Amino acid sequence: MLKQIEGSRAVAEAVAMCRPQVICAYTITPQTHIVEALSAMVKKEELAAEFLNVESEFAAMSVAIGASAAGTRAYTATASQGLLYMSEAVWNAAGDELARRRDEDRRARHHGPRLLYPERNEDT
Repeated sequence: MLKQIEGSRAVAEAVAMCRPQVICAYTITPQTHIVEALSAMVKKEELAAEFLNVESEFAAMSVAIGASAAGTRAYTATASQGLLYMSEAVWNAAGDELARRRDEDRRARHHGPRLLYPERNEDT
C-alpha cells in the first residue's frame, strides 16, 4: 500500500523493519525526528528495542559498538557535525569488523542510510 509520509518518518519506519535491538541516540537536528519516531515506537511496544539517550555523539557510536560486539543489532543516527564529533569512535567501529547501522542527515540534502561494513580480511 502506498502512503505519503514525511522523510524522517519513512527512515524511522525502515529502521523499525530492520528490528534493531538497541537504539542509541543523542538527539540533534535535523535527525531528531527519526529517533523521536523510534522512541515512540518503543514506548508503544511496536518495536522491541532498548532505547538509550546518551550524552554525546561519541557516546552514541560507542554504545552501538558495544551493543554490536555483544551480538545485538544496533542503530544510531547523527547530523553532519555529530559525525565529526563521533569520528574517533567511527574509526574504532571500522576496525573491529562489526556491522552497525547509522543514518547521517545533512541540512543541505539528505544522504540517506549508510551501512558500516568494513572490508574483511579473508586471511583471518
